[in-house]
Amino acid sequence: MKALKKISAAVLALALTVGMCVTTFAATAGWTDYLGFDGKPGHTWYEAADGTVKNITETGWTAELKQVGWGGIWGAQMTRDVDVQKGKEYRITCKLKSTGCDKWVFIKIATKENFAYGKWIWLTKGSETTVDETFTAENNADTLTFGFGGEYGDREATDGNKHYAYAGGAKKIAAKKDAGGDSGPHDDVFTVVSCSDYSLTEAGAASEEATTAAAGTAGTTPSTTTTVATGDFTPIACGAAAILAAAVIVVFARKREND
Repeated sequence: MKALKKISAAVLALALTVGMCVTTFAATAGWTDYLGFDGKPGHTWYEAADGTVKNITETGWTAELKQVGWGGIWGAQMTRDVDVQKGKEYRITCKLKSTGCDKWVFIKIATKENFAYGKWIWLTKGSETTVDETFTAENNADTLTFGFGGEYGDREATDGNKHYAYAGGAKKIAAKKDAGGDSGPHDDVFTVVSCSDYSLTEAGAASEEATTAAAGTAGTTPSTTTTVATGDFTPIACGAAAILAAAVIVVFARKREND
């Protein structure tokens, strides 16, 4: 009977550990969403995008837009913390797609307006576009932003030219009008903008699988992947949960023995 009670306590503790880890994974996916007209507190920019962000994971997200907006690229954003150092080389990869219309997306890695990297991506309706870029950081950067609001190249006077400079000027952006038209409400434009397989690493850092395989054949000590910090404390949280679970098992076991 005592053995059965100990097993029950262990199962309870394991369930607690798994539940806490799942919660931690959900809470530390790392992304922050901003759709400027989605009704959330402070999101009242009527020129911005409206919709819902779903399926957020460490490596991507899905934004269902019922209005792309007409206030420029920053009317819809997905951001996350990064730690990019000036002068170092990095590799950014991801897959982007817009289902309902042609769409501009701007990738910004910066600290405020001090850019480490910037890139305009043109998405053709329904086609997946793969981004695979290696760059040398122009400045230190603490934030990565995907901007995907309605962009018509007419915001240079209000937005400045920092991001337009990466396209050769706002006129270059205006030459391809996303969402199929000129600036305006575009309430009738529905599109799903998605990002998948996102990764940001120091350039030249081999994958863990590759280094392990190389070590196995050459008899050397494997190195580890150098990944840009994104503020994910999941391993720490799960470790703490495991310790708590172990304590629960001990307390239950001792209590049952005393009974």
